[in-house]
Amino acid sequence: MWNNRIPEYLAWLLIAAAAVIVARATHVQYLGDSANSRLATVWALVHEGVWHIDLPNPFEPGTVDKVEIDGHLYSTKPPVLPLLMTGEYYTMRGLLEWDLSQREDARRIVRVMTVTLIGVAYVAALVFFLLIARWCIPGPWTRLAALFSLAFATQLIGFATHIDNHLPAAGALMAALYFAAGLCSGRLAPQWHRFTLFGLCGGLVFTFDMPVTIFIVFAGLWLVVRFPRQTLLWTTLGLAAPLAVHFAVMVAVTGSPLPIQMRHELYLYAASYWRNPGGLDALNEPKLTYLFHMTFGRFGSFTLFPVLLVGLIGAAWTCRDSGDAARGWIAGAAAAFAVMTAYYVLRTNNYGGAAYGFRWHIAVMPVLLLMGAPVWNRMTRPWHWALWCLAAAVSCYSAWECFQAPWGEHQEWTCRVFGTAY
Repeated sequence: MWNNRIPEYLAWLLIAAAAVIVARATHVQYLGDSANSRLATVWALVHEGVWHIDLPNPFEPGTVDKVEIDGHLYSTKPPVLPLLMTGEYYTMRGLLEWDLSQREDARRIVRVMTVTLIGVAYVAALVFFLLIARWCIPGPWTRLAALFSLAFATQLIGFATHIDNHLPAAGALMAALYFAAGLCSGRLAPQWHRFTLFGLCGGLVFTFDMPVTIFIVFAGLWLVVRFPRQTLLWTTLGLAAPLAVHFAVMVAVTGSPLPIQMRHELYLYAASYWRNPGGLDALNEPKLTYLFHMTFGRFGSFTLFPVLLVGLIGAAWTCRDSGDAARGWIAGAAAAFAVMTAYYVLRTNNYGGAAYGFRWHIAVMPVLLLMGAPVWNRMTRPWHWALWCLAAAVSCYSAWECFQAPWGEHQEWTCRVFGTAY
């Protein structure tokens, strides 16, 4: 009994340690495009009562993530995360008299936003990952190894101390999948509030990181098959709140419910960076080359973080084993991952811009590790653990590099080994 309790206690201690590390390491030394674009909207809403970020705005010059609509500049970022940041800033400005226009106040404000919105999402992803792993990885020590891999051997910890949308998406996705997996497996009773929470978390995934929504779609279809009436009623209710806010703002501000990223003409105003991009943004690689480097090449998720290979191996394993009880959900997760990756291959060209690794895979890294359940459950021999230790060592080194410098071009050790993209 104690042999089983020890890794469980260690798992919660690991999550607590990860939370402390992220909270203490969150220091605002650099604001890149991702933060500046959102902060420009926050400043405009609180100080001017408008969505456009035209000058004078202290954060607008520091971002290229903006478009022109009807003569005004707007952030390209979806509105819900900036709205949450706005609520926090409005509260801090009223209670503490902190002002984003003042450098030292801005550091404090952004640190609070980062810890509460990004760091908390990181911890939430770990917690819900552990809860799901209890169902599909019964071995307590292998479950602890999987949790360690997620916490310290992926991109999540590298981006957990900076303003970005990927960590909130990861936290919301893991919460949604916890309810979906629990309901469909019979481990959670089919009560209305669980369907509503699945919808709420799924809607937040859409507002934070839209392509990741494919995982919510697949999980929702699974729920519809098992519980058609409850899913269509209560999940729709949960979805309504975040989606209503998102689409209401999009229509009011841009005149269209479509994501700005789908309206390419808005990027081509006279002074736009995107009329003559540079660096990674100017790449025009063949699509198969692009696919290789985002997965197994110089920016490859599986090269930098080989612990994620358990997901691919697990998917291949279940495809061969028709009797595996996990075959259905692992195949669905693998299909969703393939669809999302194909979208980025066809619709992007810059590997996520000036960031460490292929950052658009961040939110689904927990799912990849869970897809490896057949692998984790077969880790019974010393050489199995030796292989994991080797993969974890490489992955931890990449995570450490990412933790030190998540933003910037060609920061990856793979670029020093295999050469840069240009």
